[in-house]
Amino acid sequence: MTDDRHAHWQACYAEAAPTAPEALPFLIAHAQELPASGSALDLACGRGGNALFLARRGLRTAAWDYAASAIAGLARAATGLPLQAECRDVIAQPPASESFDVIVVAHFLHRPLFPALAAALRPGGLLFYETWRGPYAGRGPRNPAFRLAPGELASAFPILTLLQIQEDTDRAAALWRR
Repeated sequence: MTDDRHAHWQACYAEAAPTAPEALPFLIAHAQELPASGSALDLACGRGGNALFLARRGLRTAAWDYAASAIAGLARAATGLPLQAECRDVIAQPPASESFDVIVVAHFLHRPLFPALAAALRPGGLLFYETWRGPYAGRGPRNPAFRLAPGELASAFPILTLLQIQEDTDRAAALWRR
């Protein structure tokens, strides 16, 4: 990651409101699919709304982001929860094979990580993925490299079983099982 991009995200999270955001509506809508116990990862977690949601449901949750300002705020919000927030470059240090029962990725797109994410799920594990799609229309990243093409998410994880997909004007979300 370039120093300019890193500085941008550090500043973004440092200036953010002190309360954590809500979990993604797609994750909340499919929460019945979550296991009653196990381990979860919120990859590129930002301020950690999804991580907090998972930990509050009793999952031992890891939350990784390379912006120390995001991790510091999340660590404060996670007091008393089974949540370990870690400053980590997820591109340089992806999750190990078969290390999580649930992985959530939101607002982050790095296609070369797709195979590692699928491999990081334990058998029966779930992957929730939601990010920007289509041409820039006033929200999300302007760079098309950080936006999915329409229909792209459906085929992003061919070794997993697609359970649910939702595409809107500028967002795509899907749920898979290993």
